[in-house]
Amino acid sequence: MDSRGAPGGMGRRTFLAASLSSVAALALASCSWPEPSPTPPPTTAPPTTAPPAPTNGVPVPTAMRRSRWGADPFSRGAFSFDSVGSTPELRRALAEPVESRLVIAGEATDPDHPGTLEGARVSGIRAAADIARLGTAGERVAVVGAGLAGLTAARALVDAGFEVVVLEARDRLGGRIHSTDATGFDTPVELGGVFTGDDEDLIDALHEASVDTVPFAPDVSATTTAGLRLPIPTTGPDAIATAQEWAAVQPNDVSLATALTGSGATPLSAVPDDAGVSPADWLAHSINSGVAPTTGAITSVISAGQYDADRVGQLGELVTGRFSDLVDALAEPLEIAVSSVVTKISYTDRRVSLRLDSGESLTADRAVVTIPIGVLKTDTVRFSPALPLMHQRAISVLGMGLLDTVWLRFDEAFWRTDVAGAPDAPGSPDLATPNVLTVVGETSPVATWIDVGLATGEPVLMGLIAAVQATRLEELDDPAFQAEVLGALAPFATASG
Repeated sequence: MDSRGAPGGMGRRTFLAASLSSVAALALASCSWPEPSPTPPPTTAPPTTAPPAPTNGVPVPTAMRRSRWGADPFSRGAFSFDSVGSTPELRRALAEPVESRLVIAGEATDPDHPGTLEGARVSGIRAAADIARLGTAGERVAVVGAGLAGLTAARALVDAGFEVVVLEARDRLGGRIHSTDATGFDTPVELGGVFTGDDEDLIDALHEASVDTVPFAPDVSATTTAGLRLPIPTTGPDAIATAQEWAAVQPNDVSLATALTGSGATPLSAVPDDAGVSPADWLAHSINSGVAPTTGAITSVISAGQYDADRVGQLGELVTGRFSDLVDALAEPLEIAVSSVVTKISYTDRRVSLRLDSGESLTADRAVVTIPIGVLKTDTVRFSPALPLMHQRAISVLGMGLLDTVWLRFDEAFWRTDVAGAPDAPGSPDLATPNVLTVVGETSPVATWIDVGLATGEPVLMGLIAAVQATRLEELDDPAFQAEVLGALAPFATASG
């Protein structure tokens, strides 16, 4: 791409240099241990102050890394979910081109794989195909966002002969893919997506970028607060299925919470059995460790009709390499301006104009917008004229869920040895060492623990923190946060003793 600007625009080389100067003006969330990247204020522990004492038998980790996607001004959450009133048609409507000039992409626009990396990748392919159908090779296309959707679209458009410029608000690439080389960890830490789902094309692309993955079949364990490991009954899934069957025949969409009550699936008995766990506890377990981390939301706002219970087990392969290497491979031939925050998108039937927070502007023939739903719901980016009503409705109705990750490295995998030797419930079968750890009988701040080091023997855990727990824990500084998550591991330490 040469340095000539489109009419009304500015030279490409000048634009790149000027846009970088705007990073100092960004008002971003900060934390006690900041990094150059503003996303999503991740932190590393142990802190510089005196480390806390072990919590209920849980040792202090040698390293910690956490995400804060809710505090990230450029995502405002982790991924979209189907809130009450959502339909696949709304997602399709959001993907419809506007005035043949503007196309919105991102996982929220994919009706088949919303909230996933596959949805983001496929939406980028779809958006590029729409631009290619509506436009002519040689036209200038602005792509807003350098996440998986934006970079996929940009690469496809460059290959089709379009002149493409990518604008990224952060000072790094990848969007909600964020690989870090964190102190204390021998392998990259993924603060965003870490599982591929069943997207074989994504897996192939990762391997072509020399990113290693391993198959991951969830083997889920449930442990009581007393350290007793129990087989998981179908109590919770059965109740949710009953609720969804009832919701399917209602005249209007209802929340999962309403469906659980209206169908008679709840209340379940709160009387504990010999292991100290009641049917109500098992339903709570399904919601806390299954529904919450797959939606990032609570049952009172989740659509009962659209909730996909099968997603709980559809993790695909675990990324063991550096996910951002795929991002770098996609970005290699592209012209990308980082730290370029788009605040206004104006469009006519002839062109698109983008205004940056620095006061600069860029004019293009067409644009692909991959701004997350969480940001579109705010007034951070204004559209002129306003988007069509169906686009506005989709943005208003679709939810933005919150899921954070915490990575912990210990001197030894106490949970692995202890779980293998933990007492099982009387009469239960022998249980193998699991790779997914959950707690039943109480609401844990960490929905699920993934033993990401099990295959290699590394003493590393990744915790998933969802919905209201994620919102609450994001407000804590690192020492307080660490105390909470170590407390959530107490049942697995108790199991040894």
